[in-house]
Amino acid sequence: MVQGVDLTGVGYDKGSPSAPVVVVNFSDFGCPFCGSFARQTEPEIVKHYVQAGKVFFKYVPFVMGMFPNGDEAAHASECAAEQGRFWPMHDALYASHAEWKKARDPLPALERYAREVGLDVPRFAKCYDRPDVNPGTMGSNVAAGKLGIRVTPTFVVNGKGGKGALPLPQFRQLLDAAIAEVR
Repeated sequence: MVQGVDLTGVGYDKGSPSAPVVVVNFSDFGCPFCGSFARQTEPEIVKHYVQAGKVFFKYVPFVMGMFPNGDEAAHASECAAEQGRFWPMHDALYASHAEWKKARDPLPALERYAREVGLDVPRFAKCYDRPDVNPGTMGSNVAAGKLGIRVTPTFVVNGKGGKGALPLPQFRQLLDAAIAEVR
């Protein structure tokens, strides 16, 4: 629960649910600031806080609808999640941000990433071609709407919200303060 909104089944998790600090990251794959956070800050947070059992991290793919091919990337991440490979696809999408965002048709690049992260590509393509709406992204967007989130990235740390991709030193200060507050 975050500010009265149940996030069970929404997003993708890293770390122990019993960690003292919970970080929820509402992020759009197409957002350049989200990409900077994912490439530069998030790996350090995972290494020093999540793996140490201090932070439970939840990534919630939130499609703002304003970034080229952002919804396609979110859908590709869901198809990767169906094969248990959300996080490798997450990393591939952010590492190749510039390529798929500017593509007229992002599918060839998305299929290449699927192959590179070890997915069954025909299964991925079948998932990607499904005509139904992305149920995971829909749930994420509904949760974001209930929380009043309109900017990506938006972080909720132990129930307190904040906007923007903070540089690593500031994000560490935020997490250290949240850990100290819990103690």
